[in-house]
Amino acid sequence: MKKYFITLFFLFTLGALVMGQATDPLVSKCVMNAGPNAKYLKDFRVQLSKSTTTGELRYKAQMSLWKNTKYRFSMCNSEDSKGQLILTIKDDANKVVLSSFDQKSGKAYPFVIFECYKSGIYTLNYDFLDGQQGSGVGVVSMVR
Repeated sequence: MKKYFITLFFLFTLGALVMGQATDPLVSKCVMNAGPNAKYLKDFRVQLSKSTTTGELRYKAQMSLWKNTKYRFSMCNSEDSKGQLILTIKDDANKVVLSSFDQKSGKAYPFVIFECYKSGIYTLNYDFLDGQQGSGVGVVSMVR
C-alpha cells in the first residue's frame, strides 16, 4: 500500500511540474525573434489602457545590468494592440541612455541593442506609442 501511495504522489507531483511549464505564446515568439546568439534573461508583460496624457512612460521596472555586457531588448505586441510597444532605458541618475523610439524620425524599433559600460540598476520604461491601448511583452536577452 505504501508503494502505491508513493507512486501516486510522485505522478501527481510530476504532473503538476509539467503543467507549471506552460508559457505565453507571445513571450515564446518574442524570445525566438531575439536570434540564435541571444540568451533569454527576463520578460516583462505589459498591458495598458489608453492614456489621456502623454509624457512619462507608464510601465516601469528595474533591472540590474552588468558592465561590459551587451543586451538585446525586444518588444512584441499582441495582435489586438492599438499601439506599438516602446522602451526607454534610464540609468541610476534618471538619465535616458537608450530608447527604441526616435523622436526626430518618429520611428519605433522592435528591438534595441544596449552595450552596458557601467554596472548598476537601470529603469526600463515601457509604454505604447502615443499612449495607445495595448498588450505586449518586452524580452531582455544577453547577446554573446
